[in-house]
Amino acid sequence: MRWLMIVLLVSLVALLIAAAGLARHIWVQHERIRSKPAAGAGEAPESASGPAEKTGVERKI
Repeated sequence: MRWLMIVLLVSLVALLIAAAGLARHIWVQHERIRSKPAAGAGEAPESASGPAEKTGVERKI
């Protein structure tokens, strides 16, 4: 029974480390996106491309 608790605690620590790594990765990617100047920064806001235009995927219903 003791070894089950040890395995549970080790698994929990590994899961927390993985979650922290994922959160850090997302944080770094957001900072990288924010630090890049927008393409066509001098253009009017109406002409800026939206998320659907950036991916090139359009959804047809």
